[in-house]
Amino acid sequence: MKIGNLETAGSVFLAPMAGVTDPPFRRIVQSFGVSAVWTEMISAHGLGVRGEAFATMDLTGHSVPTVFQVYGVDPAVMAEAARVLQGCGAAAVDVNMGCPAKKIVKTGAGAALMQDLPRAARIVAAVRRVLQIPLTVKIRSGWDESTRTAAALARAVEAEGADAITVHARSRSRKHSGPASADVVAEVKEAVTIPVIGNGGIRNVGDARAMIEQTGCDGVMIGQGALGRPWLPAMVLGFFASARGGAKRSKLLIDVIEEHYRYQLEWIDLQTAVRRMRKHLAWYSKGLPGSPEFRRSVFHVEDPNQVLESARGFFGEAVVS
Repeated sequence: MKIGNLETAGSVFLAPMAGVTDPPFRRIVQSFGVSAVWTEMISAHGLGVRGEAFATMDLTGHSVPTVFQVYGVDPAVMAEAARVLQGCGAAAVDVNMGCPAKKIVKTGAGAALMQDLPRAARIVAAVRRVLQIPLTVKIRSGWDESTRTAAALARAVEAEGADAITVHARSRSRKHSGPASADVVAEVKEAVTIPVIGNGGIRNVGDARAMIEQTGCDGVMIGQGALGRPWLPAMVLGFFASARGGAKRSKLLIDVIEEHYRYQLEWIDLQTAVRRMRKHLAWYSKGLPGSPEFRRSVFHVEDPNQVLESARGFFGEAVVS
């Protein structure tokens, strides 16, 4: 898939998820296969004004293009942040116009920009002027179910130089619940000429296939479907014949978990690594016999070695599926 001057191997992408798509998780997804990965969203004000360092920008061990996502409301600040991200190795910069979190939208950022198309267009124009790498935008269907502004916003950002657009097929008011509205992705695809990536509700290969067949979109982005199943993007890639191989179904799940945990421990302090890994263990264990008891027990363990031993005892010979 071609996004501006960036060509990816296939068209299956890992979505940006706050508190999830950190460098260790991105690396474990890449170990199976994926076309490109998105970072957690980065504050433009924190990066461009306060000069903060964001650990999620670490690209150690990355093997596919990494798109850095940024959020904010001031076009000049967003442009400065994008300039910094470009210098830090971003394959592309993605402008967040879809985050539904209250602390984000109350500032006018994220999904709030779907109610302010002129500002959204000014932000994209300002960011475009400073970048030599691709610029993408991630949106939702609209602010709520009665105001679907996705197609209008898509046209506006394309006019200002966006190279691709990702559509989460739910409104801000629905957050991550309920079925995705494929028709809104189709509306955006008809409205623009740049690549459109469909996102929302993709939890298996069939969902990905349906998204493309029902909307005509150019690619798919997988978010919550990859929680506890970091091999799902590879399975979708394999299905679409966009990459060789795919997930190794014979691989032991505990081997994946140990590798993921090692990346966490290498990346950040022990306390934070344990805390972050706990939630991943909850996702990895979902649906397995005894998983509620396992989650309750492991969430009270502080010692990193004990966490790993508990995982080994629980997952045993379970395989990737």
